[in-house]
Amino acid sequence: MKNETRLQEQMGRVADEVKALRPHVHPPVPNPAPLGLIGFGLTTALLQMKHTRIAGEDSDDLEGTDALVLGFAVFFGGLLQLIAGLSEIKRNNIFGYTAFCLYGGFWMSMGTVEIVSLISREEVGVNKKAVQCMLILVGIYTTVLWICTLKMNKTISLLFFLLASTLYILAVGARHELTDQVGGWFGFATAATAYWLAAAELINDIVGEGEEIIPLGQWSWNTDKENIGVFHVPGKIYGALHHRSSIKNLTKSGNKDVGSSKATAVAPSPAEGDIEEGYVGPV
Repeated sequence: MKNETRLQEQMGRVADEVKALRPHVHPPVPNPAPLGLIGFGLTTALLQMKHTRIAGEDSDDLEGTDALVLGFAVFFGGLLQLIAGLSEIKRNNIFGYTAFCLYGGFWMSMGTVEIVSLISREEVGVNKKAVQCMLILVGIYTTVLWICTLKMNKTISLLFFLLASTLYILAVGARHELTDQVGGWFGFATAATAYWLAAAELINDIVGEGEEIIPLGQWSWNTDKENIGVFHVPGKIYGALHHRSSIKNLTKSGNKDVGSSKATAVAPSPAEGDIEEGYVGPV
């Protein structure tokens, strides 16, 4: 009996040590979503100055707006989103990786089109029908992403709904000036939502220390409120106190189990227990 009790105590200590190592094996990584969202939001808002004509309606004003958007499209809207998307790999976030890389590539492509037209020896005009086709195609994969957000939160769902609407309206507006202006205002609403989501991410992570002090809104049909969609997404808060609290909490829980019949030599997997904040899956 004493040998069995001693064995259980040893197994409990091993389990505690394995649990304590988890934050170091799978360390929490910075949330890249605010970076990508701000890059997306600012560049989107700048482009809408052209569509809404608020920066002027004559050709010089429109060309000047294009020149401003060009630089931001390649670097601020394109490169920053690409960096954010690649950073989502470490967090095992297929949605963030896909979305940020797609829109980062989109903005880089838009900037490249403008560069080609500027350096061309002959004046190269963009085919409006081709622009319509491109916007519709981008709108289609944006709609697919919007469907995925229905397993996330209401804020990010609103963002992708507005973005898809903007793309479809601008597709029609490529050959209709009034519709183009309407699409521009939808674009401003999209940019504002991206700013709001980025601000919520930063404030919740830093000021709230991982607590959702700015609610993002959860859909009623999502039964798993803690891990919406069962994978990491923009809008999911990752605790800034993970390193400081995880070992402390695990040590407390481990001490309670030492010597009891519940002690085990195997640390529970995320599927068996609560998924820890910052857990990014197998390395």
